[in-house]
Amino acid sequence: MEGCAALRCALLCATLLLLYTGQEAAAITVVSNSSVDFLVGRNISLSISYTSNQYAVVTWNKDGSMLVTWYKNIIASSPTLQGRADIIGNGSLLIYNSTKSDSGNYSVSVAPPGDLTGSLSFRVNIYDPVTNVSVSQSPAAVDETSPAVNLSCSASSGGMTYTWMREGQSLVINGSYVTLDGGRILQINHPNRTHSGNYSCNVSNPVSWGDAMRFLNISFSDPSTSSLSGGAIAGIVIGAVGGVILLIALIIIVVFCVRKRHREREKKPAAPHKDAIRTVSGTTLSPDDPAYFTMNNIMYRSSSISMGSYIMNNGDNTSDYFRNPSPNPPPNPPKVKHATQV
Repeated sequence: MEGCAALRCALLCATLLLLYTGQEAAAITVVSNSSVDFLVGRNISLSISYTSNQYAVVTWNKDGSMLVTWYKNIIASSPTLQGRADIIGNGSLLIYNSTKSDSGNYSVSVAPPGDLTGSLSFRVNIYDPVTNVSVSQSPAAVDETSPAVNLSCSASSGGMTYTWMREGQSLVINGSYVTLDGGRILQINHPNRTHSGNYSCNVSNPVSWGDAMRFLNISFSDPSTSSLSGGAIAGIVIGAVGGVILLIALIIIVVFCVRKRHREREKKPAAPHKDAIRTVSGTTLSPDDPAYFTMNNIMYRSSSISMGSYIMNNGDNTSDYFRNPSPNPPPNPPKVKHATQV
């Protein structure tokens, strides 16, 4: 019994000594300034730092399961990271070619001899890139009588946060504007012409983003014609068509009359020639000939003339007659004139 009592006493003393030693030991502090958001396919670097004069055992865990244990450059990795994990520096974790399955809750513990174990936990997120952003409209045609119109934003991958803008300015979500489905849908209630414009949607996650734009047109009716009934509108259309037909018929009639008159003028005989005179010698004179006005000529009117000639003395003109009224003028060589045909 005494031996058992002595053993119990020794164990109690050892326990108290351990507790006392542990209370005196300094707790190590582990810090990290590493990002926790990464793009899929990129390398993940989870850096840590701590202060210790001794080699520490560094253990990384993910969702409660051990990933890597490192001590004095000796690494032991779990099968899930076999060949994709490495320890750099004094215990920082590097994962190559990240996948979506690498997202999760990570923790690291640092246990140097003689010190209390320090630890640090954080969430790691792996995101797809934002691709193929588009904006659709429902209904496709909207006017001022429509109760609402929806603009829906979508992306093939990576979508997480949706932000709406109008004409390049941030859109205040109140009044007519309402967002649905986590911001993916912008609903405009009781739209009017002032809501027309360019709307853009920005889709983002912590490491990627993309945007798309759509023009929204709110049609409206002219108040001056909105009160017309269907029959009145049909009458206006019929009247307009009838007026066009009547105008075409009038143009055809005018063109026909003009052409008919032109043809009649072409068939009409030529105007008669100017009156000619016949001289006592039997020749004819044209009105264009100066001898036409000679006082001694006897004028015979006719509608046509023939070629001929006449003899005119020097005194056969009006001015010579009044200067020398004698019926027997002095002889002079005769002059021959040829009449022209009119």
